[in-house]
Amino acid sequence: MWLSTGGLFRVVLWSLDGLVVRRAWSPQRPGMTILRIDCQAGISLHTGGVSTAISTQFAAVSIGVLADAAAELELLDRYADDLDEHALAASTRRYYDADFRQYELRCARLGRTALPCGPTDVRLYLTDLSLRLDQDGVPAYRASSIERHLASLSYANYARGYGRRLARDPAVARMLQAIKNARQEKTQRKRPLLLDDLRRLVTSCEHDRWPLGVTAARDTFAFLLAFATAMRREEITGLRVHQVTSVPLDGLWVRLGRTKTDQQGAGAVLPVPYGQHPVTCVPCARIRWLRLVAARADRPTMMRLVRQTPGDVTHWQHVCRGEIPALADESVPLLRSVTKAGAVSDAGLSTSGLNQALKRRLVAAGYDPRAYGMHSLRAGMVTQARRNGADTRAVRRQTRHSSDAMVDLYDREWNPLDGNAVQQLGL
Repeated sequence: MWLSTGGLFRVVLWSLDGLVVRRAWSPQRPGMTILRIDCQAGISLHTGGVSTAISTQFAAVSIGVLADAAAELELLDRYADDLDEHALAASTRRYYDADFRQYELRCARLGRTALPCGPTDVRLYLTDLSLRLDQDGVPAYRASSIERHLASLSYANYARGYGRRLARDPAVARMLQAIKNARQEKTQRKRPLLLDDLRRLVTSCEHDRWPLGVTAARDTFAFLLAFATAMRREEITGLRVHQVTSVPLDGLWVRLGRTKTDQQGAGAVLPVPYGQHPVTCVPCARIRWLRLVAARADRPTMMRLVRQTPGDVTHWQHVCRGEIPALADESVPLLRSVTKAGAVSDAGLSTSGLNQALKRRLVAAGYDPRAYGMHSLRAGMVTQARRNGADTRAVRRQTRHSSDAMVDLYDREWNPLDGNAVQQLGL
């Protein structure tokens, strides 16, 4: 409902603190601004001394006439603060906030001022972090973690108007470089899981046993999809059903929104072709999993689907050209939590849950789980593709790396013979 003032209105829509706010103004009455606030509970909006609250069967709507410029600026300031939360990824913001709180507590204990973060104090703080040991006598902070703490303090300065120069200060930069040189720590990277490794993982699952076959179907789909798309685990667990679609000639298209390296949400389409073999065919794995999700309210049907799946994967047949199970709501998570009784829940699978599922499958297949993680599937895609002759541009189209540097890194560590002159020696 709008308060009528006559004339034509121009409208701007935004979200603020869970409310939907529409701001409109009339060219015929430029001094008057009208706000409409849609919410889930009754509220009153007091602006310029005029307030109206109207309850409806759907929501409570408060309409106010905003004639006070100060009130409008206050509202816009709150909206600006809300937008500012999107300047960083949520995970990055959590790390930065936690790191700054730790530094702030140290400053309070020593009687120092936390802001602005001065080069002298930060230099000594980095030294302090480098000297701390855990209960086993091992450095509590790796050099990379200390570098992240410096980035957090640099951002704290920048966000509060103190500039960006902290990390580039000579004393601070020399200290960080000295710590790196003294430690000489090798980056801890997970070993890649290649296609043969994936087959072993899938083969070790209890596909024909109830209720274990439900998690087997989910894990098979999750691992194959992560491998084929080179997606990060937070991207995999964040997928909704509607983001993965069947394309008759191509197989699957995975449409991504905002990601770690695409904070503006430009999006990407990752194709996944039909597999040559049923065991490693991602479209087949998707249909097996969606059949169980679609039947989750019908336990006998779920049991029948599990027990009809051959336990010996060499007997599997392609199902990727079959009917795709329809779900009433395709905005729900694609990967779900599964109870020990085989019930598929409404809740999406968490990143830690996905990683733990991989660890369990690795143990069952005879691998050392400490050497692998979900990143092993992303690294495995790059390594397998490079070994099969894919060039760096083709790899980057799927991995979305911004340069060849990371692809070259995988080559050095896991595909060292590719393009190496040692093969031309005639040994």
